[in-house]
Order: sequence, then C-alpha cells, then structure tokens
Amino acid sequence: MRARQMEKIPSKVQALRRALLDPVEVEATMSVVALTPEVTDEMLGLIERDYRSRCESICAAMDDLTFEGDESEAEKHIPLTWLATRYEWARCNDQMQYQTILKGQADPMTMARGSMLSKIAEKLEALQTRQELFWTMKLAADPFGTVGRIPHMARRLMSTTAAAGRAVGEVLQEFHSSRELVADASDGSDVLDKLDKSISRAIECVDRSVGIELNDLHAALEAELVDRLADAGVTALIELRNPDGTELIPPDVSDFFFALARSWFDHLFAGSVEGSPEEREANGKNAHLTLNWQLTRDERKLSFTLCDDGKGTSGFEVSREALAPGLHVRHSHDPGTGSELVMESNFMLNGNAEYLSFSVHNGRDCSTLAVPAQYVSFIELVDAARLASAAKLLATSNGDYYPVLDTSRAVFGACVDYERDLVVFADLGQAGRLALRANAIHGIMRGRVRPLPFDAGGNSVAGVLNNSGDLVMVLDIEEMLTS
Repeated sequence: MRARQMEKIPSKVQALRRALLDPVEVEATMSVVALTPEVTDEMLGLIERDYRSRCESICAAMDDLTFEGDESEAEKHIPLTWLATRYEWARCNDQMQYQTILKGQADPMTMARGSMLSKIAEKLEALQTRQELFWTMKLAADPFGTVGRIPHMARRLMSTTAAAGRAVGEVLQEFHSSRELVADASDGSDVLDKLDKSISRAIECVDRSVGIELNDLHAALEAELVDRLADAGVTALIELRNPDGTELIPPDVSDFFFALARSWFDHLFAGSVEGSPEEREANGKNAHLTLNWQLTRDERKLSFTLCDDGKGTSGFEVSREALAPGLHVRHSHDPGTGSELVMESNFMLNGNAEYLSFSVHNGRDCSTLAVPAQYVSFIELVDAARLASAAKLLATSNGDYYPVLDTSRAVFGACVDYERDLVVFADLGQAGRLALRANAIHGIMRGRVRPLPFDAGGNSVAGVLNNSGDLVMVLDIEEMLTS
C-alpha cells in the first residue's frame, strides 16, 4: 500500500511538465497574458504558440537528462533554466522601460512576452528548494558582482595572510630592538620608558593590519541564512547597505556581531517569519523575506543595525552576562511589519586604548578606577563650597553644566568624604556629560578591557584592566548616564 502511495508522488520532471503544459495551467497562464493593455487576439495566438514551444523544449531537455529514472542531472538544470528565463524577462522589462521613455508607451507584444516569461519563471521557481532559490536569485540580481567576489575573496585571503606576516615581522623587529635597548641602556627609568614605547609600536603594527572586511562578514551571514532556509516556508535575501564593503572592523567586534546575528536568525525563523510566500503577499509584502544590515561609525563607537520585514514577533533576549565589555544591544519589534536589532561597540574593544586612572574611597580604603581617556575633557580641583552648592549640576568656567556623580556611591554603594575635591569632567558628545569625583589622579595607562572576574555589585563597572597584576575597574560611563 505504501509503495503504491509513493508511486503517486510525481517526480520533479513530471511536476514541471504538469506545471508548464497541463491544459488548465496553459489556460491560466494565457488568461494572465490577456490582461496586457492593447494586446490583440493575433498577438495572443503568437504568444501561446511561443509559450508551448518553449515549454515543450524545456520538458524535452529534462527528459533527455533523466536516465533510468535518475533525475539528479535534470534537477540541476531547473535552477539554470530559471536563470535563463529570468534574464530574458529582465531584458524584456528593460525594453519596456526604454520604449516608454522614447515612445511614450511600451510595445504590447513586448509586454505580453514579458508576462509569459514571468509565468514560466514562476513555475520553475516553485520547483527549487529555498536554498537553491537564494543563490539563483542572488545571481539574477547581480551576476557579475556575485561571481566577481570569488577571485576577490581569494585575493583578500592572500593579502590578509601577507599583511599578518608583515605585521608579525614588524613586531619581532620591535622586540629585537627592545632587547638591544635593555642590553645597552644604563639608566633604568630611561629603559622602561623606551621599552614601553617600543611595545606600544609593536601593538599598533598588529592593530593596523588585523581586521575583518565587511564583505567577508556579509558572506558569513549569507551562509548562516542559507542554512536556515532548508526548513523555512519562504526564501530570503540579505543585503549590505554600506557602499564600501572593504572597510575593516576589529575581529572581536565582528565575532560578537556574528554570534548575535546567528541568535537573531534563530529567533526569526523559529516564529517570526511567515509560513509561505502567499501569506507575505496577502500582507502586502514581497514574496521573499528581506533582511538588510549596515555598519555606522563615529569617533566613539561602531554600530551594527540588522533589520527584517518578517512578522515582528517579540521575545528575543540577550543577557547582560553574554555581552563583552563595551557592548550594548537593543532591539524593537513591530508586529506584522518586522524587527530591528542594534549592537553598539564602544572604545572597550580596541586593543591599545588609553585610560585615565584615578582613585576613590570605597568605604574602607582607596580603589583605583579608570575611564577612557578620549572621554576626558579636563580635570579640575574644585572649591569645596562651590562643589557643595552645586548640588547635582556643576558649572564650569566656560558656562557648561555637568551632572555631578558621587563616584564611590555609584560604584561601591558607599558614601564617603573625599580628601580632595578633584573632579574629572567627561564628555560623551550626544550621549551626555558627567563630572566624576575623585581622590587622586594617577595618569594615563594603556590596555584592553576584560570581563569582570568578580561581582562589582552593579552595572557601573564594564570590565577590568590588568595593570602589572593589579586589576583596575573601568567605569561604563554610558551606563551611568542612562541609569
């Protein structure tokens, strides 16, 4: 019984013949073509003969490519036949546009032929898997760009490998120079100073050469998307909106965004995508799901934005513990319209950033804290009476106002008396300003923020710097401003 049921399931070649040449299907196709403005019966007769001839030729070719019931070779040619039909339809479409511009009206025969080709492509499209359709639609939209990326990626791999090799060579040279300095120098402090500069140059050599190209990240996102199309009811396209896809982004930042985007895709295809092209079209959308993303950059942060036009289902969550220092994530969902994910990465993922370190009382003794040096506007010893009268807003000499923060209370929950009325004025541009009270200023230190190895008791600390074995807590000023 089961074998008899399986025999009734048409093969792809049989399904193709039925979709193209079944009398009901032919009649349905021609009824759509007949809607073409100013088309005559004579034109319709020519179009129908052309349609039958094309479809017979396609089906005959598929029969020839089927050997003893094995349709594997024929199935490979269904996407290729769709591509050929789609390109011919695109040519007709361009013809109609030029005819309209030059003559004021498109030729009815050209419009009718375009309508016929569209119906053939539609029937071929229905027989492709969602993954096949993703790549064929990408080829149809930008054939030269898609194929042209293959040699570009090969060149990019070579150039990245070469750049990494040159960077390592420069780093080794810098360390050789450092060793010679240590051997030749007589003054200890001078050695340490020169050694610090040499190591800093070595780090910068690597930082200049290492990065992930936007185009490469886009290709990785495409691959993740295609993997999820196997069980989806619709196909999808993802577009990079940045005009320059060769821009480099720090590897750690791209890794976090890629991991976040994968989680977003999981949420999207688990319940925020329509079940069929017909459902999307009924809601006034394109038959395929559309995603787009872009990178924006300013002097303080990188921002990734990923949008989709799915069902806009809420429920996506990212725990704070899953985020690295300096990362902020927000997302919004518009039911029936789509969703948006934004990930912002600030200074803390830079490998060689500078920080201003200072100390504050923690209720028992002093602890060392740090803020990004690029945020610091100036440091001032403020008169105690003026600081006391300022309440929550402190006026500067040039007339600007800064909200005053009791740093010890914000970080440690302890209210203490400061030995000196030092204030660090931090300006984050559009994000806002902040005046931080301090006990002593230690100076500039370099390093990279790492996740907290302990519970800081709040969200005001983003991570730690390792300063010769001592852990220095870095304040998350943006979090302070928002809270």
